[in-house]
Amino acid sequence: MKRSLAFATLVAVATLAVSGVVQAQESKPRIAVLEFKNKADNQWWYHGGAEAAQDVFVTELVKSGRFRVVEREQLAALMQEKNLALSGDIDPASATRAGKLLGVRYLLTGAVTEYGAMETGAHGAYRVGFSAGKKTFTAAMNARIIDTETGEIVWADEARGEDANFKLSIAGFGGGVDNDTRMFDKVMKPVIQQLTASIKAADL
Repeated sequence: MKRSLAFATLVAVATLAVSGVVQAQESKPRIAVLEFKNKADNQWWYHGGAEAAQDVFVTELVKSGRFRVVEREQLAALMQEKNLALSGDIDPASATRAGKLLGVRYLLTGAVTEYGAMETGAHGAYRVGFSAGKKTFTAAMNARIIDTETGEIVWADEARGEDANFKLSIAGFGGGVDNDTRMFDKVMKPVIQQLTASIKAADL
């Protein structure tokens, strides 16, 4: 009898715990991250960069624990099903309609305003030839969250990141990084993480 009572109590506690987790998860607002616009004039924007930025934002928002985030492929499928074409420049009326069709409370949109590299350097041939160079990678992004129930922008911010590589050569010998293919991870990802921290701290 005591064992049955203890087992029943254990089952009840476990059920309440699971129910609490489910309710807590369902109480989080749903958010969809739209593909970011590229407004980085005259700067390099590699193929697939917008998708990569969108994916990182999805990951960072999930890690924040504040939202139930629509996965990018799922969002694309829903948009195709609902015949929606959404981008970073979405108006309030379209946001409200999209929110109802997609079943999300918030839409995260924005644009990449700077993404590229600038090179500076010097060289000479007095007695011993030498060359020195610096490549500075820069990324900047602005983002905003639209409440699909009201069409209002409830959060907006911007962030910027920078990283530099150096190369020095004397008489043909030297070292350094001439071309860094990890530019996205080094400058864009930290920018997205800055914006996600701002979202997490916002009163939404």
